Amino acid sequence: MRFLLKTPAIAGVVTGSIKSRLIKKAKAQGASLIEIRLDTFDKRDVLQLRQEIEAVRALDLRVLLTIRSKKEGGKLTITPKERLTLFTELITAVDMVDIELSSGPFAKEIAALAHKKKKKTIVSFHNFKATPSEARLEKIIKEARTIGADIVKIAAFATKKEDVRRLARTLLAHNDLIVIAMGAVGQSSRVTFPLLGSLVTYGSISESTAPGQMPIKELSRLLAVLD
Repeated sequence: MRFLLKTPAIAGVVTGSIKSRLIKKAKAQGASLIEIRLDTFDKRDVLQLRQEIEAVRALDLRVLLTIRSKKEGGKLTITPKERLTLFTELITAVDMVDIELSSGPFAKEIAALAHKKKKKTIVSFHNFKATPSEARLEKIIKEARTIGADIVKIAAFATKKEDVRRLARTLLAHNDLIVIAMGAVGQSSRVTFPLLGSLVTYGSISESTAPGQMPIKELSRLLAVLD
C-alpha cells in the first residue's frame, strides 16, 4: 500500500486534541500513521483542525480521520449532519478516512467523497462482545468492498483462542485487511497479525481507545523483536 509510509504501519491514536509534543513522541517511538479520533474532541473548529493536521503531515506522517459512531465505540454523540460536514471539510487535509460499515448509505457516501478527492477509505466493523463466524466475516468483507473500501478493518472481541485463530484465517485469506482481536485473549494479535499481513496496528499515545490496545513504544519493541 503505497499511501502508507510502511507496512505494517503503527498508528498512533490521538484523542481529545492534537498535541504537537505527543505527535512528535509517537513518531520517535515508531508511528508512521496518526489516527485522529475526532469523536473524542470537545472542540471541533475546522480551520484550527486543518492547520493542526497540516503540521502533523509536515512531520512526514500520514493522517487517518475517524469520527466513530457511538454504537461502535465513539465517545461523544455527533449528529449525522455534523459528521458529514466534518468529513467534507477535512477530507482534503488527510490521507485516509475510516467509516463504519454499519453506517450504511452514509458510509457509501463518505467512500465516494474520499475517492473523488483521491483519498483512501477504510470501511470498519467492530464487535466489542464477540467474534463473528467465518461466514459472517466473509460477508462483512464483501459488503465493505461493495461500499467502496480500499481497506477493510475488522476488530472483534476474542473470548477464546479459537476466536483469534478464526480471525487469523480470515486475514490470511484476503488482501488489504486490518484485523484485530480485541481484549486480553487477543492482545498478542496486535503484534502477530501485522506479521501475517494486517496493514495497520493501533497503539495508544496517551490513553487506550480499545480493549487490549498497547502503547506505541511497546508495539514497536515487540514488532522489532519478531520481525
